[in-house]
Amino acid sequence: MNLNPDGPHSPERTAEAGSLFDDCSRFLVYATMAGKGGVAYPSDVYRLVADIYSATARLPQMCGQMEEFLRVQATTGRLYEARGRDVKIQCARGMAHLAQAAAAAGALTMALQAAQTDIAGLGVKEGTDG
Repeated sequence: MNLNPDGPHSPERTAEAGSLFDDCSRFLVYATMAGKGGVAYPSDVYRLVADIYSATARLPQMCGQMEEFLRVQATTGRLYEARGRDVKIQCARGMAHLAQAAAAAGALTMALQAAQTDIAGLGVKEGTDG
């Protein structure tokens, strides 16, 4: 999949990228398990943390953009709710949860940045195993 930020964009490609994001996180969960060989040195963790917080730093903007999409859609009259609930209420609830997620992602990013700073000077002594 070509992940050029400028596109092309479509609902199908967006869903595919979301699935890829999920697959990547699942891969990293297994790769970072003890004994799996995915990390061998503190510098491996340092770099991985940097890449992860680079991704989490984008989540607040993405959540805000999805929130804005729902806000606009709720006013068009084009939406329905499959269980018969009020569309505007469900959109408002979804938007509130997206705002919570954006705030949590911001806190996650700051914690990851702090973790990276903490481990920045760590290394493995020569002649030892990991």
